[in-house]
Amino acid sequence: MADRKGGSMAPLAQFHKGARVIIQDIQGGPHFIYRLHALGLFRGKSIEILKGSPGPMLVKVGNFRIGLGHKQAMKIFCSAEE
Repeated sequence: MADRKGGSMAPLAQFHKGARVIIQDIQGGPHFIYRLHALGLFRGKSIEILKGSPGPMLVKVGNFRIGLGHKQAMKIFCSAEE
């Protein structure tokens, strides 16, 4: 895992605990994307990582905490918030 800066995109799973990131792209089928949108995860949304990989991730979206599996987190591409 590495800190991603300078606008480069990386899967959510590669960011560290405490990082604030902005979702740039979501890859996956329509049901996966719909589920994430229903949870408040969509392009342009700022989130904070409460627990990073390995294993399931915990992210903060607004006032909510959302758990994501590693494979799900690998389909969400983000850049570091500046």
